[in-house]
Amino acid sequence: MRLHAEDLKEDSKLRVNKPKEHNNSTIIGVIIAIIVTLLIIFIIIAVIQDIKPIDETTKIYVDGKEAQIETSIFFIENNKVYVNVKGIASYVGYESHSGEYKIEAEDLNKVFVENKQETASMFLNSTIISKIEPNANDEYKNYTMSEPARDVNGEIYVISDGIEIACNIKLEYDSAKRNINIKTLPYIFELYNNAVQNLGFTGVSNEFENQKAILYDRIVVQNSDGRFGVINGNGTEIIGTRYANIKFDEYNKEFTITNAYDKVGIDYIDGDTKINVNYDEIKSIHKDKGLYLVKSNEKYGVIDRNERIIIHIEYDDIGVDIYPYITQAIRKTEDTNNNYKNDNDTQKKEIVKQYVFFDSLIAVKQNELWGFFNLNGDKVSNIKYADIGCKVKEIEEDDKKYNKDNKPTTPAKTTGNLLLIDEYELIIVEQNEKFGLIDTSAKELFRPEAEDMYSITDAGVKSYYMLYNGRIYNLEKDIFNELGLTKKTEK
Repeated sequence: MRLHAEDLKEDSKLRVNKPKEHNNSTIIGVIIAIIVTLLIIFIIIAVIQDIKPIDETTKIYVDGKEAQIETSIFFIENNKVYVNVKGIASYVGYESHSGEYKIEAEDLNKVFVENKQETASMFLNSTIISKIEPNANDEYKNYTMSEPARDVNGEIYVISDGIEIACNIKLEYDSAKRNINIKTLPYIFELYNNAVQNLGFTGVSNEFENQKAILYDRIVVQNSDGRFGVINGNGTEIIGTRYANIKFDEYNKEFTITNAYDKVGIDYIDGDTKINVNYDEIKSIHKDKGLYLVKSNEKYGVIDRNERIIIHIEYDDIGVDIYPYITQAIRKTEDTNNNYKNDNDTQKKEIVKQYVFFDSLIAVKQNELWGFFNLNGDKVSNIKYADIGCKVKEIEEDDKKYNKDNKPTTPAKTTGNLLLIDEYELIIVEQNEKFGLIDTSAKELFRPEAEDMYSITDAGVKSYYMLYNGRIYNLEKDIFNELGLTKKTEK
């Protein structure tokens, strides 16, 4: 029997007006939501209570003396101390700047501290601390702190072990006594220098790198015969005082030792011999792989940490001088810092070398030509290239090309010496006065046939060009797409 329309309306009214039955699952869901909300509130309260600035009554000591330092420079979280990098720098003998060392631009996401001996850069949300000695013929050394740098009220703060690495200090926090005790490296050095004299040594080596060894409980000492050795903070001998020189390598946590015959080797920080004292020069060039550049009888080679030969000691040079390829901003800074030295009105510079390219290749030179090995010691390229990289050649007026409006179509190459194209992991090579490109396996992606290769930076954007058969090509737009190359990294 079908109901009439009136019946349907009446039935609908009845259904609407019926009392609703309780839904147990809905009630349980509400209860769970309330409990979760309360838990979140409790957690937030706990976190807020655990994140707190240093108490105003906390005393701060620097080198044994109470210092009038604003407590806002420090804050505590989970009983760990965090420090405002720019705020603490001047109290421990450093200058501080926003931005990145050698880059003339303000950047609030970066900060660096510097003194006469060393510069350390830190980056927001990163655990990396990049250190380098001013005007050093070396690359940056990257150290790691236990937590990333963070933003607190627009300032970069780092955990205490980070500021210890960056500023070469010791920082101790005593929550019971309500004090922070900071000791700078010069202060610690003087304490130990006085102490070791009571043990019969003439003093502690005052070379900066050797001073830093003290921060790792290693003291480079000298005896009355002028010989060097290493002891720990308890006076226990680690390396006997029988060497003409000892130099600490903070990055690798090892000592380069030199004997009376000017031969060098490597000792571990615990004093065990790592590499025998057999070489004229030795230098770490790849920490993770444990690779060392060595020199003997005016020839160069590469060995590993077990003294296994990776590249035989038979090459005239290893590593490319990268100074001609450093950007103008960096050159200007280095020139200001007297990286150039005048000698008979001729500007001379120290060589700044890159030994490993893209964590893959080592460049070697023999009989004025260059080739490549990989990090396993396999020869992956013949010794055939006249040079690595392309240095800008001034364009003569007669060689410039003009369009119909008499405007030059040849780009003004003022910034463009080119060694690497980092984004694509490519290396420029020269052969027969022509230029080409190889990849990280030393495969020639573009044979050395271009008359020129260079970069131009415009409004902060770097572009790459080559001159080929009298025509200028944009490498990324005209060549890399054709070769199917994709970026490995961003600019």
